[in-house]
Amino acid sequence: MQYYVYKNTGRITVYPYLLDVQSDIIGMRNTRVVIPLFPLRNYKGPRADRLTPVVTVEGEEYVVMTHELASIPQRVLGEEVCHLNHQREVVKASIDFLFDGI
Repeated sequence: MQYYVYKNTGRITVYPYLLDVQSDIIGMRNTRVVIPLFPLRNYKGPRADRLTPVVTVEGEEYVVMTHELASIPQRVLGEEVCHLNHQREVVKASIDFLFDGI
């Protein structure tokens, strides 16, 4: 579901969560477009706030790694953790910044 956070069951464990950003009206049943979430406490170096906003999942802050946006097999999405509908505009703005630079 769009703007829901899921546990990452894939091989790349550095990203514990995946944020689903694909519209629910898109009928692709086998894949979803996601943005990985990276723990802020492990993030090194400068961060572009508009491209990589920070969100809170289960009481911990995570960097939305918008530049790592990818289509993945739906089976990689683990347990649904929470939704980020309340931060939808921030996430959409980061995607706009990635593609349009605005």
